[in-house]
Amino acid sequence: MLNSSYSRLKTYRPMENAEIISRFPSVGSLSAHQDVSARYQVIPTIGILDMLKKEGWQTMQVKEVNARNAKVGFQKHMIRLQHVNSMSGSLSVGDEIMNAVLVNSHDRTCAYQFYTGIFRLVCANGLIVGNSQFERVSVRHVGFKPEDVIEASYKIINSAPEIMNNVKEMKQITLTDSEKTVYANAAMNLLYDETETPAIKPEKLLTVRRSNDRSPDLWRTFNTVQENIMQGGLRGYNQEKRRYVSTRKVNNIDKDVRLNRALWTLTEEMANLKMAA
Repeated sequence: MLNSSYSRLKTYRPMENAEIISRFPSVGSLSAHQDVSARYQVIPTIGILDMLKKEGWQTMQVKEVNARNAKVGFQKHMIRLQHVNSMSGSLSVGDEIMNAVLVNSHDRTCAYQFYTGIFRLVCANGLIVGNSQFERVSVRHVGFKPEDVIEASYKIINSAPEIMNNVKEMKQITLTDSEKTVYANAAMNLLYDETETPAIKPEKLLTVRRSNDRSPDLWRTFNTVQENIMQGGLRGYNQEKRRYVSTRKVNNIDKDVRLNRALWTLTEEMANLKMAA
C-alpha cells in the first residue's frame, strides 16, 4: 500500500514542509535506519527539498510506501516537483506540465534518484495521473555532495525541450485500430511475465476513461494505456479461478517507475516505426 497526496487543478499549489513531514514522516527523517553502514551519509530528504526550492523547484506531490515496525520513518518515498518557470500562465484540462521525480529512502534500499516526468491534467477536477519518467540521474548516499543534487536538477530542466518535442510528435501520429492492438499487446507483456496469467485481454488496456482521449493519436493511446495500467480497475474473467477479477492499482514505487519508463520506451519505438514508414 502507499500513502500519497494528489494535487487538483482547483487547489494546484506547492506543499509546505510542515504538511509534508506530518503526512510523510520518512521525508523528514533526520537519521538513517539502524542497519545502514557508517559510510552511509544521511542527507534528510526535506533538506534536499529545501536546496531544490532555492533553485526554483516546488513540491507538488508525495508518495510514501507503508512500512512495518522499525522501517517506519525510513521507508522509500517518491516526490514530484515542478519548476517555477513552468508554473506561469493558466492551466487547462489536458495540459502537460514538466516535472522532476525524486525517489529516496533512509534504509539503504536506494540512492537519490531523479527522473524527468510529466504531469497531465486529465479531467474536470484536475486529477493528475500522468507520471511517466524518462531520464534518470542517480546520486549515491556514500560520498554525497550537495552540488550533485543541484546538477541533477538542471539535467532535468535541460531534458525538457527534447521531451516536450517528443510529446508534440506523438500527438501528430495517428494509429489504426490494428496498430493500437499491437501497442496494447506489447504493453501487456510489460505488465505480466510468462509465468503469470493476465487478468484481462490486451484490448482492455485501450478502454477510454474520458471522451477527450478518444483521439487515435499515439500520445492519447499511450496515456490511455498508462492510466489503465497504473490505476487498475479493469474487469476481466479469470479462467483458472472461474470468476471475474479486477486489475490492481500499481502502488509499489519501484514498479511504478519501471512500468512508466518501459511504456515510454515502447511509445518512442512505436513513434519511430510510424515515422519511418
